[in-house]
Amino acid sequence: MQKIDREEIREWVAANMPDLVETLKEICRIPSVAQTENADCAPYGEGCKRVLREMLRMGEKEGFSTRNFEDYVGRISYPGRGSGSIGIWCHLDVVEEGEDWDYPPYEPTVKDGYMIARGCQDNKSSAAMGFYVLKYMKEHGITLNHTLELYLGTCEEQGMCDLDYYVAHYDCPTLSLVPDSGFPVCCGERGSFNGNLEGDICLTEEVADIICDCGQYTIPDKAQVVLRYTRERWEKCQGPEEKVEVSREGSTIRILAGGISSQAANPAKGDSALGRLAGFVCERELLEGGDLSVFALAREICSDCQGTTLGVCCEDAISGSMVLAATQLSLRKEPDGSRRPVLGFISKFPVTANEFPFEERARAEAAVRGFRLEVTRFSRASCFDPAHPAVKVLTACSNQVLGRQDVPFVMSGGTYARKLPRAFAFGTGMPLPKPPAGLFRPGHGDYHQPDESIALERIRMALEIYIQGMLEIDGLVLEG
Repeated sequence: MQKIDREEIREWVAANMPDLVETLKEICRIPSVAQTENADCAPYGEGCKRVLREMLRMGEKEGFSTRNFEDYVGRISYPGRGSGSIGIWCHLDVVEEGEDWDYPPYEPTVKDGYMIARGCQDNKSSAAMGFYVLKYMKEHGITLNHTLELYLGTCEEQGMCDLDYYVAHYDCPTLSLVPDSGFPVCCGERGSFNGNLEGDICLTEEVADIICDCGQYTIPDKAQVVLRYTRERWEKCQGPEEKVEVSREGSTIRILAGGISSQAANPAKGDSALGRLAGFVCERELLEGGDLSVFALAREICSDCQGTTLGVCCEDAISGSMVLAATQLSLRKEPDGSRRPVLGFISKFPVTANEFPFEERARAEAAVRGFRLEVTRFSRASCFDPAHPAVKVLTACSNQVLGRQDVPFVMSGGTYARKLPRAFAFGTGMPLPKPPAGLFRPGHGDYHQPDESIALERIRMALEIYIQGMLEIDGLVLEG
């Protein structure tokens, strides 16, 4: 094992933080939302291509070996003396910026110890951090047993098809770490069972429009329905309702519900505008029959968030309970001009539930309510042995730097680790004080939210943990 001078690492990290912040600013200035359809250039659009090539250029400038895998994935390498390798996997694509920002999404702002820009937390800060791990090794002339490789993906946010391409065509590292969760080690990622619930019957003219789409994987902060105006319906809409605005527009009534967005895998962190809208429609008895059924179903799913409505609630000791959230609601126009309601949902199921009959049970429950199930994604849960030596070493390293006694955990979110062999997520999230009062409005400041941000202290401590951690696990026998 390498001799580790923790104080020297801490001092080097502190001295290099200003340069790291500038590196992060450079890549955050490049809008890099992956285009999976009708891309302006292959494979995922000009923004993803630019940001990948910019990071590879930075690597070349520092004297590292780089490789571009057809603009799907890039790699920056620091050579080791053995045949094995340790990969750090980050992604450079981001979710769409959306609306309602108080700060410019692509001109990074540094304020009160935070950087604010789309992608600065998810996941460009990890890419910058990984780059400086390699710089530390090179500047200190450290001879590693394993080649240390920084991998940079370009389509993680929209299905990880960049990684599908890489794994199908190229070799993977001996061990891979993904800094896209929290510290210490995430030894398991829940599976995904996603789908659409399509109404058996089409809606009447009483419903003019339904609009709720903040992204499949986001708890919506806006949802609205436009109903035909009648005096009785208008009177039922009167009276205050928190975060619900009602307006008359000619022969229609527009009902707009607000909420707080969050990652759909953690709906408790948000406040679903869809659930609020559905509750308003149901409680005020604004519709009936088939028109009401879709709102009743949405309300029930949003109230539970554990899949009970669809008969798929399950749990295990390490993962906890199933998470299932309704995130999208729209009207699908049929060839004859009729409009069919479509309610989209995502779910995260426990790591031991890969063989659970999700589709069979959900299809049966949907049918009882007058809906058909269309499965849009089924991704098996993944689990890495929590007793593996690398897990033990990195958990201890994280706890030593952070002064904590955390243990490996399972998360609902999905990272590259689920598609890589011999992989687990490691960092960079950690408990930190809340941002200063007034820096962000409610529903702002976290990943996938408006005014996405990251504490510079989090980057600093993550870099310290990763440098120390790489030196420590390099001494392990990872092959075989």
